[in-house]
Amino acid sequence: MFVPITPEVSSAFGTPILKRAVASATAINVGLEQAILARAQKGAPNRRISNAGGWQSLPDLLDWAEPEIKLLMQEADRSIQQICALPAMLAHQPDPPRVRYDAYAWANINRPGDYNMLHLHPNNHWSVVYYVATGRLTPDTPINGRIELRDPRPAATFARMPGFNTGQPMLIRPEPGMMLVFPAWIEHSVHPFYGEGHRISIAINVAIERGTP
Repeated sequence: MFVPITPEVSSAFGTPILKRAVASATAINVGLEQAILARAQKGAPNRRISNAGGWQSLPDLLDWAEPEIKLLMQEADRSIQQICALPAMLAHQPDPPRVRYDAYAWANINRPGDYNMLHLHPNNHWSVVYYVATGRLTPDTPINGRIELRDPRPAATFARMPGFNTGQPMLIRPEPGMMLVFPAWIEHSVHPFYGEGHRISIAINVAIERGTP
């Protein structure tokens, strides 16, 4: 889609990314953290996919009984609907229809030295990441614990231009209550966490149903 900036200049090949602070984070993060840590401490199965170190739950988080899970999914739904409405907004179409989707989620705990290798989420449309806790970071490591989103255009690195960030990764510093949504085909990684405490995030894979407007 071409997005006009002036009658002569347009932006093309854009990649939609949503980043917002969840207003109800204070109300839900305490319960989410307790639920996740309790399962890890009880020896719940630990998956190894992209994580180097740390703990990753089974992808059944949306089935957990804690009320905070339902509140989190309400916030995730708000973000999913918001980013899926972007084409209609750019076309100045009022009241875009809601999208229908399937979703599943899992929890991640990263302790000092843990990180996530470069990966993507195939067979899905959107990836959602929500940060429950980020620990106290060591200040002398500039990219400590940051999530990195790669420019999806392989050739962009060969033609870097002053003032443009083509070919450059996007580095985002997590904060408790931050929610990110980006296309599931975007390669991303998480830099090693160094500091006190732990870094807890929840990942949600979203697949839009066929026939959704």
